[in-house]
Amino acid sequence: MKINGEDLSISKEKNSKKTLLKIIITFISIFIIFTLYEFFFIFKIKSDYDFNQEILENGQKYEKSIYIKYEGKIYCNSFGDIYQLKDVDIDNFKTFDTGDYRDNYIATDKNSVYLGNTIIPDLNPNRLKSLGSNYYSDGVNYYFLSDDYIKNEDTSVWSLIKGYIIKNKKKQEYSYPFKKIETTKALKAIKDLRYLATDGEKVYYKGELIKDANLDTLKAVDQYNDDYFYDKKNVYYKTKTLDFSSNENLSLVSVQQGERTYLYDELNGNVSLEEYAFDKKYIPYQVLGIDSAHVKDLLFASKDGIFFYNSETKEQERAGDNIFKGKITNILSSVISDDKNIYYLHSYDIYRKKRTKHGYIDILVSKNIGIFSLGEKKNWEKIKDIDSGTTGQVWRKGNKYYYFDNLGVHQLIDDVVYEIVDNASLKYLLETNDIYGNTIRKFVRDKKLIAFKGEEVTTASIKYKESHKAEIFLIVFFATIIAITALILYLKWKNWNKDRKKLNEEIKKIKKKIEFLDNYYNDNDMEETEKEDEKIASQSKSYDDEEEIKKEIDKIKPIVKNYNDIEGLTKQDKKIDSIIKHYNDKKEEK
Repeated sequence: MKINGEDLSISKEKNSKKTLLKIIITFISIFIIFTLYEFFFIFKIKSDYDFNQEILENGQKYEKSIYIKYEGKIYCNSFGDIYQLKDVDIDNFKTFDTGDYRDNYIATDKNSVYLGNTIIPDLNPNRLKSLGSNYYSDGVNYYFLSDDYIKNEDTSVWSLIKGYIIKNKKKQEYSYPFKKIETTKALKAIKDLRYLATDGEKVYYKGELIKDANLDTLKAVDQYNDDYFYDKKNVYYKTKTLDFSSNENLSLVSVQQGERTYLYDELNGNVSLEEYAFDKKYIPYQVLGIDSAHVKDLLFASKDGIFFYNSETKEQERAGDNIFKGKITNILSSVISDDKNIYYLHSYDIYRKKRTKHGYIDILVSKNIGIFSLGEKKNWEKIKDIDSGTTGQVWRKGNKYYYFDNLGVHQLIDDVVYEIVDNASLKYLLETNDIYGNTIRKFVRDKKLIAFKGEEVTTASIKYKESHKAEIFLIVFFATIIAITALILYLKWKNWNKDRKKLNEEIKKIKKKIEFLDNYYNDNDMEETEKEDEKIASQSKSYDDEEEIKKEIDKIKPIVKNYNDIEGLTKQDKKIDSIIKHYNDKKEEK
């Protein structure tokens, strides 16, 4: 269909090509933008790294502190990165050096006190004093200033990238926490209890109030741990009161290099992990695997079963029935016995192979702690402690000899029990007093010690769901692109549909106008014709014969000289027809 000389089908085809071209340009633009962002991000990281190295190599360090002066600016080297101090008075800048390593993170100028690169409000730098245990005062205000940094809340990958790209400023991932203590009394640190201070009545942990803590009877559960303590009534984890009975038999237990430390009440058999309390209906618990180098976490035996803490569900779980008969005794940290059998504890992970376009990758299915039986203990005889049991032990069963390891996986000894298959190695183990990890590793590598597997009778298993973060990201990314494309196409279709409706309406309007004009001009033509006929008739003469008519027609013909003048020809034809009609009418009257 044509309107105003334009073919609509050709117009639609042009619009479709334009839409496709816009989509292609959009895709290319998005790709270019992402590529440029990536290059910019990498360049920015590289540039920051080079600048940090320049400061570390050529800057002037302030004694043992984290502060460095470089090209007239002050920086702090902390959190594994370097940050500039803002609005610092360089001429009056100095570190707060009291000889305590905790103060290496603090500095002052004439106006401010700095913790790392953070300005601490309400502290007078000219009157600043250390109270011990990370507490400070200017004689009026009291603060806890931590030397242990924490990760800031909004440090997602997107926020870091946004800081780099949009704001051209690196976002600080870590900072040193601080807390102002609201007290009108003089504050002082509590001796031998790090992070604790008192105003004589109230007790504070890292600046936070511990409700109902008794200052006179307050003690640490373990001198090497700063988070657990107790008084005559209560047991505390940081500022939280635990559902534990206070007594002198509290201890902290863990495996040798474990992620978690448990509070254990040896008197009542109660267990707690920070604020999480194990179910009291199963007490008393007995701890299995304390200081073990072959398991990644502890197990807890109860008359109602074997329990463990599932780090994925964040809850206590039951591994199975209690398999032990009578009293459980520790032989080594990973080897135990009851009244009948000998067992060992061993951690292992289960993976499955997943095929990718580049080959195979290992996917973690579960982390497991197994209890393996070595059979009845009456058949086993201990021969020797190696290095007082620190390295391991030699045992005999029948005419075979075995090595029980106490070094563990961090000493690259993977298994707990090995059969000694070489007589020279057996003799060396029996006759040499000081044997360390190098010797055991060499024996294992040379296959003079062969790993021995017992029967697995109980398993504490933490199952993992396969991570699909990468796939999800790609799906979301491409889904977003497809959605954007679909939205663009939809909007284009909507606009095209809207334009088409407008076009159809215009066509209808034009058709109505054409119809109206046709009717109007037809009516006018008829009126003009009738008037012309009447005029011709009134002007026509009466003709008596055909010869006279011919003569009259001959007179009319020369008047129309231009035969392209259709309108003129039409008028003359009408005159001729009128003359003939008038002649015929006269003839009939005669």
